[in-house]
Amino acid sequence: MKKLKFSICMPTYNGSQWITESLKSVLSQSFQDFEIIISDDCSTDNTIEVIKKLKDKRIKIHQNKKNLGYGKNLQVLKKLAKKDIRFLMAQDDVLAKDALLKTHNAFLLSDDIGAVTRPYYWFDENDVKKPVRVVTPYDEKRDAVISIFDGKREVQKIFESVGQLSGLAYRTKYMKTDFHEETFPAHIYPFASIAKKYKVVFLKDYTVAVRIASSQTRFKPSIYEISPTESWVKMFKTVFRGKKYRDVRKVGIEQMTTHYLSLIQIKNYSPFRNLIREIFVFIKLRPLSLLDIKFWFCSLGTLLVPRRILIWLVDNYKNKILSRKLKNIKIEI
Repeated sequence: MKKLKFSICMPTYNGSQWITESLKSVLSQSFQDFEIIISDDCSTDNTIEVIKKLKDKRIKIHQNKKNLGYGKNLQVLKKLAKKDIRFLMAQDDVLAKDALLKTHNAFLLSDDIGAVTRPYYWFDENDVKKPVRVVTPYDEKRDAVISIFDGKREVQKIFESVGQLSGLAYRTKYMKTDFHEETFPAHIYPFASIAKKYKVVFLKDYTVAVRIASSQTRFKPSIYEISPTESWVKMFKTVFRGKKYRDVRKVGIEQMTTHYLSLIQIKNYSPFRNLIREIFVFIKLRPLSLLDIKFWFCSLGTLLVPRRILIWLVDNYKNKILSRKLKNIKIEI
């Protein structure tokens, strides 16, 4: 099989504080046959100047004339990126040393590989080597070629892994569906559409470290104005419509409508009215939630515990307890 070429797609907006580290983690990869396409969504800081200081000809910068928002900015990147593989990368995340090579080799496993996903971890306090939360591999011993038709676990693991965009890779010729405008599932629509027809590789190695402190989920309350749960459910109903995908649709919707922990994030970083709405969304979409003790624990907990205390509890749990359990998870940078 021929060597594949990558378009690294990076949407940017006011990322000057972190983008140098992110770009350097890409530029220093062992696999070097790539271009970096940046679509800047009208940054008001010096993001563009910081990028230009790297002076690398593989970096191509596009600047939007007006702020489009995350989903539409990804649509711009889709039009600009023409190489064999579209590889997504956030402006504030960090790639492991051989991430691109491992992704490239995964596509070579078969012609019917449409996309590649990966395990990853989140880090806080700017310590990239200190995981505080993880998405685990499908198989720790091997890169696994899986299909959405293989069973419930496969569907769950695939969609558990695609919530963050960094490190996801799409074979360009199979990418017929565009990115969506709604923030939370924006980059998932094309991935899900590819998975309908083609197999997915789930890498065994952690290839991405996701930065928590700079996440827009913490600093952009407007993204919660549309229910994240309803957005995900709409994606499953839209992409996987039809009898053939009934089981996949059912598993995916159940996975999203039982993810009650998402209420904590909405309580902490969104107006209170959105928390009330999301609680009723869970009940509307899955009335059985009323019989689930986890639903009541998360609902009452988020309603009763003050935001400041809840944020403190969550951050301390991750940084003081979870980080100790995850200390053996490492990536080489």
